[in-house]
Amino acid sequence: MKKFVIIFFSATSLICCQNKEKNKTAENINKDIDLIKKHMKLQEKIELSENDTNTLNQYKLTDKDLELGGELTLQGLKENGYQVPENSSFSKQIKDVFETQEDCSCTSIKEHQNFTTYFVNPSQEQNIKQTEFDYTYDHIYVYSNLKILSDLPLLNDIAEIKNNNLKINLNQNIIARNKYLFNNSKGDLAWLLIHDKDFLKTLLINFGFDKEEKINEIILNDLFQEYSKETPESSQKIGNILFVKNCEGKLSIRKNLLKYIEKNTSKNNDKYISALSNYVIDILYNDSIKSPFSPDEKAEIIANISNIEIPAFNQYKGLSTDSWNSQATTLFYLQNKNTMNHPEVLEILKKHNYFGYPFLKKYIESGDLQNESTTPPQDDDYQ
Repeated sequence: MKKFVIIFFSATSLICCQNKEKNKTAENINKDIDLIKKHMKLQEKIELSENDTNTLNQYKLTDKDLELGGELTLQGLKENGYQVPENSSFSKQIKDVFETQEDCSCTSIKEHQNFTTYFVNPSQEQNIKQTEFDYTYDHIYVYSNLKILSDLPLLNDIAEIKNNNLKINLNQNIIARNKYLFNNSKGDLAWLLIHDKDFLKTLLINFGFDKEEKINEIILNDLFQEYSKETPESSQKIGNILFVKNCEGKLSIRKNLLKYIEKNTSKNNDKYISALSNYVIDILYNDSIKSPFSPDEKAEIIANISNIEIPAFNQYKGLSTDSWNSQATTLFYLQNKNTMNHPEVLEILKKHNYFGYPFLKKYIESGDLQNESTTPPQDDDYQ
């Protein structure tokens, strides 16, 4: 009986705390109702009407606009079942999602007192920070004190006020993003995969969030289809997603994407391996393209690709008429003096102990690599 009372008391206390926190947020918003109304009116001028071309009349968003938007977003999330995470859990997830495997060529960060802007810059614009409060961009705003994230939270998009009564109407995508990332809601992941795939694409491509296999599967397949339909066919661009420079200027390898490719490579499926092989030929070692990677970083990329390609090549070659049609592996052509002529890659691999891949070490040092067919491939892209 005593144990039951303790458990009941603990559960009741937890519910009470959650309700108090929810009520506290609502009370704060009600106190700011006049301020919210003021900024809603101001935000009506972020775009000028056709009859008003005087840019002096255009309203420029401020930090206060985004702070108010963040508070309304938090309240709306709570009304939709969002559980505010602990500080440590939220901070770790933000770091894992946005600051671990980011591609620094298309991301950047700007910290404010009460929020942080993660710039999404796939076109690599030079003055991207000038677009921080531009609603036509897909920048992401993280509120560490509120423990939520949002797109640009324009007040008139998320709330309405009638007779001093505030009603919050959040976009379902914002609800699903927060509940998936910070409440681990798989139901909301399913929603995002159907209704908000571009956001997941941004997380994977720009920030390197590759910890969810379902996201890896769907986005990687979509990208492959997209690149394959380009003229000329450009599936080799898949490599640009797996191997990037982070904001410390170092090579970042999206290892979970590689694991997905390895897991899904089979007798009848060499599409990703073939794309990565073409990436090595057309992009990584293409002298007409300035590479961001050093010779040692290139060798590390080769090691990661070869550790998947070579075992699969030797296992499946000749078993399918539609796959594994190359006469030798990418590494063979790369180092061979009669083809791509980069024998130095073998020395770099050896210097780094084959980047920790014992199979690769054995394959090269036993002479198996040199025993691969010397017949040139049908495709002469390596030249």
